[in-house]
Amino acid sequence: MKKNSNVQKNNNIHDNFFKSLFSVKENLEDLLLGTLPKEVLQGLKPETLVYDPTEYVDQELAPYFKDVSCNMFYGNTNIKVSLLYEHKSYPDKNIHLQLLRYILNVWENQAANKQPLTPVITMVFYHGKPKWTDSGFVQVPEELKRFVPLFDYALFDTKDIEDHAIIRHFKRPSVKVAVWFMKRSDNLIGFIKNNPDLAREMFSQLKEIDETIFQKIALYLYKVSGLKPDKIDEIMETISPQIKDAFAEAANELKYLGKKEVVVKMIAKGYSDKEISEITDIAIEEIQKIRTNNSH
Repeated sequence: MKKNSNVQKNNNIHDNFFKSLFSVKENLEDLLLGTLPKEVLQGLKPETLVYDPTEYVDQELAPYFKDVSCNMFYGNTNIKVSLLYEHKSYPDKNIHLQLLRYILNVWENQAANKQPLTPVITMVFYHGKPKWTDSGFVQVPEELKRFVPLFDYALFDTKDIEDHAIIRHFKRPSVKVAVWFMKRSDNLIGFIKNNPDLAREMFSQLKEIDETIFQKIALYLYKVSGLKPDKIDEIMETISPQIKDAFAEAANELKYLGKKEVVVKMIAKGYSDKEISEITDIAIEEIQKIRTNNSH
């Protein structure tokens, strides 16, 4: 039971990071343009991309994927493109069955909303260690193929792209860092420690990243490493004092945001400003601001 709980916790860490980064339209576009097959890209019109906030992963698919979707035009045809973050970190022989269910979920949603059914391109984001293998869906004689729902999917396997190549391959700094972090998530801090030059080059991208996105990147680093902030600070100091300071500042901001959530809950439970201040070490003036903002 504890093992399953830890697996779920790790999935949530990766899921939240994946969703928060790639639900940003510009990030999703950069990732798709850097990973979809060339024959698909030739007909795509990225300027028509519209982010779709709907999640088509149902209860049956939740153990396998987290999804981010968008609509865009391929020539004159409106299509759905879905990026599916693969949970298990090893190939699944039933991948086609899972994707078929996913596509059906998309179509059922479109039908329920009286929308025309669109082609659905699924792309699996895989960052596991074992080599991705695919034995196909259903093996049938040529004469029977018209009776079977045969289809394919795109695959982005982070092992197929070298660490240095990530910097050149994608345009947006947040996408470069996110892909690198997820590629090395099984031992991210260890990899950073053992590859300081690469880490320095990758982290140089951070100065161009929006503060909110940077906080999400920092939060992922702290959570996936399982180390205390002061230990991470020591490692970052060997990379660059500026990088260490940036992550330390983000950590303090995240700590404050965590305390702010506690303040909101304590206000709801009727605690006084003085009581909240004594427990959280947040100034009474700041608590009063939070109280005012949450009363609207």
